[in-house]
Amino acid sequence: MTFAKEYGVENTDVLLIALADVSRDARTLNLARVLSAAGLSVVVHAADSRTDAASDAGSGAPLTVIPWSDPGGRAMRRWWSLRRSASRLQVRPRLVIGMDLFALAAARAVARRCNVRLLYDMRELYFALGPLGGRGLRQQILAWHERRMLAGVDRVVVSGELDADLVQQRFHLAQRPFVMLNTPPYRDVVTSDLRRRCGIADDAPLAIYQGVVHHGRGLLPTFRAMQRMPELHLAVVGDGPAESALRQAAAELGVQQRVHWLGSVAYDRLHELTCGADVGLCLIEPLSLSYEYALPNKVFEYMMARIPALVSDLPALRELVTRHPFGVIVDRSLPADEIVAALRQALDVQPRAAMISACDGVRGLSYENQSRQAVALIRELLA
Repeated sequence: MTFAKEYGVENTDVLLIALADVSRDARTLNLARVLSAAGLSVVVHAADSRTDAASDAGSGAPLTVIPWSDPGGRAMRRWWSLRRSASRLQVRPRLVIGMDLFALAAARAVARRCNVRLLYDMRELYFALGPLGGRGLRQQILAWHERRMLAGVDRVVVSGELDADLVQQRFHLAQRPFVMLNTPPYRDVVTSDLRRRCGIADDAPLAIYQGVVHHGRGLLPTFRAMQRMPELHLAVVGDGPAESALRQAAAELGVQQRVHWLGSVAYDRLHELTCGADVGLCLIEPLSLSYEYALPNKVFEYMMARIPALVSDLPALRELVTRHPFGVIVDRSLPADEIVAALRQALDVQPRAAMISACDGVRGLSYENQSRQAVALIRELLA
């Protein structure tokens, strides 16, 4: 990956704008790499936590990142900062992609200035976000903003078939959203230092949670299950706004010594860490429509690492595990006793072997298998 020190890039085929750290944003990074490997010139404008210029180990194709200096803090401050930064780019793209709702205003402004098409990656159902559950006014404002921004969008991308149905039904788009699953590129299992980082023995049962540390992601129910399963350790690979409260909850439940908070890591390190766990957790609580229909990248990452997963009984997750029985479905209310039973099943030799075998279905789900359609969509918009 080339990290542009000078902002002198002038012409490019595709400009991706994301309100995220690109080195940790799988969806932006995978799309940029696929387009670059297909021979398109690609520029990413996003935050970046790395300070060195390095080759892009993920693709071998040139990829330029023009860093945005994320000020942190409140959402409005960050939105405005990204839009102002994007307005100063000396880049003339042939297509602009807003990689989420929070980058869409910046992306639309650049697309208008350059008189080019705009693609919107609606990676979540932003009109019904989980973290905004119970905050009706904020959710209404976000939904209004999205509907207004959609007026300038040429095509919409979503992360699942059920999402495509819901979005089409809600917005009556000229074309049904294009579905791009949150799947990773294909990788073999590798040696991991996860247990060393957690400071635990090789024979200690170890679960892993990947992703943003928010309420509604099944961490608190998992802590309650850990009270009943004293041998279990949990690695949390990620950070987020609920981390402090959840650390306190782990302490109050007496499991804090077995919960290992590793923070967020670069996307290219995620697979290696995941390979060191025994089971992956995707215990989403249906706090909103967005969570109800979630099909997050973590569940595919667990398959890629060939570890069984525990998933909530929600529509998209149930359909995936029914088709590829690589894990155990847990009641959506996430009772502690059912989580414990599911964990023991995933750790038991015979059912575990069957689940690991089913993980091989990820070969047909890997990012490479949808990249041809993704590249075709981009070339269509560039035409």
